[in-house]
Amino acid sequence: MNVITKSNDGFVISEKDLELRGSGEFFGTKQHGIPEFKIANLFTDIEMLKQVQAIVMEILSKDPELQKEENKPLQKMIENKFKDRIEI
Repeated sequence: MNVITKSNDGFVISEKDLELRGSGEFFGTKQHGIPEFKIANLFTDIEMLKQVQAIVMEILSKDPELQKEENKPLQKMIENKFKDRIEI
């Protein structure tokens, strides 16, 4: 409530909300709380997540189906983790 009374900036308020409640589930219906599988803290790890995103984009631009031998372990990890949540 302190943030709301001190700021009318929606970004400041949403950052504090994210910090306090967490990001929820990435592939699910739950909109708040601690996710089942924590990858990173969106509030404190944003720069690292941007770097990871750039690496992922580079990998996918060269091998969109993750069929190259060096990417097969990554493709298998994705299948195993998300097989019940997304259609692969």
